[in-house]
Amino acid sequence: MNINIKKIRVASRQSPLAKVQVDEVHSLLQEVNIDMDFQKTTYVTGGDKDKKIPLTANNPDDFFTDTLDEALLNRDVDVAVHSAKDLPQSLREGLCIFALTASVDETDAFVGGLHFDELANGARVGTSSVVRQEFVKKMKPEIELIDIRGTIEERIQFIEEGICSGIIVATAALKRLGLQKHIKDIMPWESTPLQGQLAIVGRRDDHTLKTLFSKIDVRKDYGSVYLVGAGPGDPDLITVKGLKALKQADCVFYDYLAHKDLLNYALKAQKVYVGKRKGAHTLPQAELSKLIRLKALEGKNVVRLKGGDPLIFGRGAEEIEYLRSYHIGVRVIPGVSSATAIPSSIGVPLTARDISSSVAFISGHGKDEKKGLLNSIDIPNVDTICFLMGLTKLDIILSSLKSASWKEETPILVISRGTCEDEKIVSGNLKTIAQKVLDQKLQPPALIIVGPTVKFWDQELYRGGRILYTGTNPEKFKPLGPIVHLPMIQIEPIQLHADQIQELMSSLHRYDMILFTSRFAVKYFFQILEKQNYDLTGLKQKNYLVIGESTAQALSQYQFKRVLIAQRETSEGLLHAIVNAFDIKNKKILFPRSSLSNPNLKEELTKMGAYVEQLTVYRNTKHPKRDLPVEGIEKILFTSPSTVRNFLQDYNEIPGQWKVLSKGPVTRQSLKEAGYESEVLISD
Repeated sequence: MNINIKKIRVASRQSPLAKVQVDEVHSLLQEVNIDMDFQKTTYVTGGDKDKKIPLTANNPDDFFTDTLDEALLNRDVDVAVHSAKDLPQSLREGLCIFALTASVDETDAFVGGLHFDELANGARVGTSSVVRQEFVKKMKPEIELIDIRGTIEERIQFIEEGICSGIIVATAALKRLGLQKHIKDIMPWESTPLQGQLAIVGRRDDHTLKTLFSKIDVRKDYGSVYLVGAGPGDPDLITVKGLKALKQADCVFYDYLAHKDLLNYALKAQKVYVGKRKGAHTLPQAELSKLIRLKALEGKNVVRLKGGDPLIFGRGAEEIEYLRSYHIGVRVIPGVSSATAIPSSIGVPLTARDISSSVAFISGHGKDEKKGLLNSIDIPNVDTICFLMGLTKLDIILSSLKSASWKEETPILVISRGTCEDEKIVSGNLKTIAQKVLDQKLQPPALIIVGPTVKFWDQELYRGGRILYTGTNPEKFKPLGPIVHLPMIQIEPIQLHADQIQELMSSLHRYDMILFTSRFAVKYFFQILEKQNYDLTGLKQKNYLVIGESTAQALSQYQFKRVLIAQRETSEGLLHAIVNAFDIKNKKILFPRSSLSNPNLKEELTKMGAYVEQLTVYRNTKHPKRDLPVEGIEKILFTSPSTVRNFLQDYNEIPGQWKVLSKGPVTRQSLKEAGYESEVLISD
């Protein structure tokens, strides 16, 4: 679009800082080869008329923009230049922000004769911001705070006149006016949103100027932020749209309630754990919100992965409000809430004709909890109540129900880790449930259902036919029936020595093929390359030999075209696929593998004339022993010889009433050597 504008009418406030800011915008346009005559007009806003009115008072939202807004709407000027932090929450109808500039400096500075920490008790510090005053009170409660108004120069004059010992102002303002020499300290807190940024505001229907100023709008380089609901626990219950967001993510901030297997879909993303459990927060909410913002400012696609639905009893609303205050777009991808999914998954309706026509969802954590004042919960007049995050407050919940005249016979279900492999359910009533939960040693997170529809709970139907799964990928076998996950192995990367890494980097180009037998081999092999900033372009022409769809999925993020997938997930199946597809005589094959990998694969490939170089990239170790689940178990599934060996080491024998399943012939042979016959799920 060819834009040819010679002159533009620009409005601002009258202060020296406001005038400098107009010149800054002019310079930014010139840097992108847009040069025009700025016809400047200054206005006195409501905030400029009476400087004795403290900014801590209940002032209008447009305190510093009112007259400039009117000038724009009256078409007296074309654009107005503001300090972005002065903009009202909502612009007047018909106006919009054409551009935001990058922040010169978003910090606050202390100006005074002494450093801030050298101030004596009772020293007077001037600031016009409520936020700054709150931070000062936390740092030095003995400081006397005074409201000050005026230009930056006038505020500095207050110090020289002895009205105060120091002031706190925006660092960017001092820098723009060339007054950096007055800065004594940079304050440690996060300052007001948009501090140091400029906003160019114009009429919404002025598409020509909007296009022109978009050239200097930093928002065009911002990334996207998605608040994604991970569902109630079972990773299969995330939405298709949520999975798409994960696959496109550059960075994922995930919490304690989001199933870790979902991270496997975010193959190219940086993963940051930000979980919050009672007494164990990885970082405060304010720091998390800031991290999300900084990633978005870098142009990253950011996913905030939250358990359940992102806007039910969480901090989703706070994160949206924070990011929007910086004009960072936030999209919410709803999730299946545990409040409805867990009851449904166990066949308990929350409403039922003639039994329950109303339901309430209540958080087990009250607003006064941090002050230690939470000793009761308001109980609404409904038929069914679901308490979320309430296990640690069960005693308060029960006493509140009794105070609200709920009968002792009222049925109650407590579901720990609902929809997950290690789900536990305890049933009782208002009188008995506390002791039963204590006896069963339930752990958070838990959902508590109270009301008559609990009678639909059928323990025998729910418990029957469960499969004890000993491997690392339970989702794959869920079509077989309800899975109870008891992994007998755990996976951890092996740290290669410097000489091993150097040898790998120098020899990679010589291999014709790379062979993967597990998704962990893919994950940890490419982690090594990424840490070395290895250019993957040279690997695109190689052939990849892969066992199974899960391994192929892990490899798919790299978009290699020449991938042979063995549908039969055994070494024999892979060998058969290779023989049918390639002549591997004299071919060089790299085989990233586990510390416990089966030697037969290398031996058979070598017999065919291939040169196979093995590289151990991850360690398969024994999982610590846990109590053996027995209730409702009908089958046990072993996925490798190591799962067989570790199970027998911990429990000595396989219960005779269980049917034994093995993933493949190698595992079957291991079981046979231990004296157990098994049904093979994946055969030759």
